[in-house]
Amino acid sequence: MIHVSEPATARRNRLIFRCVLEFLLDESHRLITRHHGSFTRGVIHLAVGQASRRPAGSPPGAISVRAVAQSLGLAYETTRRQVGALEAEGLLSRSGESGVTVAAEAGPSPGWDEARCAGLRGLIADLKGLGFAFDPGPGGAPREDKDLAGPLAALLDTFILRVLEAGVAPHGSMLDALVFSSLITANAGDITYDRELAQKYAWSDSPPPDELRRPVTITGLSERLGLPHETIRRRVVRYIALGWVVRAPGGYLSTMSRQQSPDVIEGGQIIVQRFLQLIHAARQLGLDVEAIGPNVRAPTSRRVAVAS
Repeated sequence: MIHVSEPATARRNRLIFRCVLEFLLDESHRLITRHHGSFTRGVIHLAVGQASRRPAGSPPGAISVRAVAQSLGLAYETTRRQVGALEAEGLLSRSGESGVTVAAEAGPSPGWDEARCAGLRGLIADLKGLGFAFDPGPGGAPREDKDLAGPLAALLDTFILRVLEAGVAPHGSMLDALVFSSLITANAGDITYDRELAQKYAWSDSPPPDELRRPVTITGLSERLGLPHETIRRRVVRYIALGWVVRAPGGYLSTMSRQQSPDVIEGGQIIVQRFLQLIHAARQLGLDVEAIGPNVRAPTSRRVAVAS
């Protein structure tokens, strides 16, 4: 068994990173779909929601449009337009002279927070299925999902924003970080949940060979994220020009020189650290990590074919 501890994490960050990215892509697809295919609008709503949170019984907080733009690395005018669209949709409201907050009547749809809570449980189960034994840690009294879902969703909002921020330095923007992450995750689709392959290629300095990686199409990336085809196409063309991506039979592959670049590896290590912090905070809220069983998946057809 592999125990998730700081030394093990430092050595096997690629294995954890792949699973966490799959979870991030699920969460991002949910967010983008909720906002009609607009990542920018979704992440702005997420940031304002985070700034609006206050202890129970207190009035919601507010944040200026300029502060939102600065925190997300967006142009002020872009942010202003999207905030206006969110106001028109009834999701945000004005607070004071220059602040915005989440509209009081614009809470999550029924089952929204519960689905996100289930997604985190699934991530933990997948990691256990790959051989991880989470080190026991102190936590609050276990709570049922109906009581845990709301507070846990607030943690997940912060986690998503911090993870996307970690991708800005190596990739240039949150959206580019998300699109490139979807590409490398799709390429590793036959490795991520295969226990033997995931552990074999778990290290930062042990990238998988190209014959185990699966090319992905622009349409596949568009469907995975819920983003327009043209949004993905423009970025893939730019990634090719930058040497981040190459054409391959059946689609596109990220280059190993890009994946192994120091800034990308450092960004991955930050994401793994953020995940461990999330698990610690979720325990404090009452998530019973020990009660979650492993999710063991069958070996992939590609691994069987390559091994034979």
